[in-house]
Amino acid sequence: MVQKQGPTADPTATEPKKRRRVGFYHPDAGVDAKDCIKIYLVSSKEEVGASNNFCLDDVDLDRFFDEGKIYGYKGLKITIWVSSVSFHAFADIAFESTTDGGKGITDLKSTLQEIFGLTLVESEEEFLQSFSTQRNFIRSIVSNGEVVRLVVGKTAAGHLYSHLIPLVLLLIDGSSPIDVVDPSWELYA
Repeated sequence: MVQKQGPTADPTATEPKKRRRVGFYHPDAGVDAKDCIKIYLVSSKEEVGASNNFCLDDVDLDRFFDEGKIYGYKGLKITIWVSSVSFHAFADIAFESTTDGGKGITDLKSTLQEIFGLTLVESEEEFLQSFSTQRNFIRSIVSNGEVVRLVVGKTAAGHLYSHLIPLVLLLIDGSSPIDVVDPSWELYA
């Protein structure tokens, strides 16, 4: 004969059943690079941080980011300052939080390094110093507005080219870098 069991003395049996909460997955749609990156040209220390500087608006950033989008950041704002004196660049990156929404988190440092190469400096102090330490950068290579033939394989021309190429890649559609050790390329400044 089967008997009905009464209430048990088990304390867990008296607690109400806990329901599992189900979260809904929201894939990261990403943010367009052009919507969160502003690039400013500045010619002095005093212009860094000011909002009334010359902004490069029509910059094609799509080819540097996956599908032209940056993934994994909430409230992302990137301000890039480019010195018109030394062509060095500094990126001020601000965001609220990061989260992997399925597409990973874009490695901003390596992507910006890919865009700006050797001209991207790590700190704002180093960038500000470049205004005084590199103030004669172009003048020392090109003097008095004369056309000077510089063989790209030479140190001075290669150094100038490495500073100019990030702006060329950003501002000229379809541009591509050249091999600086290729003797068939010449740079006229």
